Amino acid sequence: MRNSGNGSPEVVTGIAEMRAARLLTDHPSGSVTTRRIRNGLEALLAMPYYLLVCPFTQPGRTVRFLENLFEYRRTEKVQSGNQRLIPTVDTGQLFPSLFHQEVSLLDLGSRPSGTTFLETYIMVSLIKFLGARTIFEFGTSEGRTTLQFSLNAPDDATIYTLDLPDDNSTTRFKRSYPNEASSRKLPIGGSFEHHAQSGRVKQLLQDSAIVDFEPFRGKVDFIFIDGDHGMSYVKSDSENAFSMLSPQGVALWHDYGGRWPDVALYLRRVAGKKKLFHLDGTSLVVHGPLL
Repeated sequence: MRNSGNGSPEVVTGIAEMRAARLLTDHPSGSVTTRRIRNGLEALLAMPYYLLVCPFTQPGRTVRFLENLFEYRRTEKVQSGNQRLIPTVDTGQLFPSLFHQEVSLLDLGSRPSGTTFLETYIMVSLIKFLGARTIFEFGTSEGRTTLQFSLNAPDDATIYTLDLPDDNSTTRFKRSYPNEASSRKLPIGGSFEHHAQSGRVKQLLQDSAIVDFEPFRGKVDFIFIDGDHGMSYVKSDSENAFSMLSPQGVALWHDYGGRWPDVALYLRRVAGKKKLFHLDGTSLVVHGPLL
């Protein structure tokens, strides 16, 4: 994960990496206030290393540290008012031993609208932890997370990733960000297109509001919802995701508490019917039948 996107992935031992980053711990946290104080102190103690040493030795780590710090501060402002409906939990508490394993990640650089390093790390750890053999992603974009998923899934896994084709200007619902293509440096799926792992990825180019999801009902072990962030699509994608989950599966939403308010609004609406948890220090919300 410290090399270029065209190289081999670096193996990371989870708990050691996150302790070094000072952004996640494996001990139980107390109240929201206690957790904020603890995380603030850890970030403060880590700053000299990431701001004074890493820029000259490993500049990518400084970028990721600042991205994670900014994302944490932004999401905390929103989540602090939603604790009753969607409680914030330490990921390691929700999934014991999750970070006591190795995962493989590529350093694909930073992208403002993409997942942070911590978010990606949590998701690939979950895929490995669950042994997820059927993975479904709403919103491919450049395919960065798709590629990371494929690096950590079991050998017999299939990763389905869904997005609109580049030439599609007509959709069932109004899009919240119709000019999304202008923010991409690569075509849809460009990150995994020529990678050795691309053979296990099944790319679907269609409007998610009209896809026939019947073949996936009750069969998907891991779902990542990061498509269009307008209410109509968040609702449609989420309802399909709920029906697609396998008995052991989990679904995660990205950008909860970010600049797309409809994601948080929808999740708050369904929180009374579905058990949802916000993962501490991220913009991820998770749901699973067994949680």
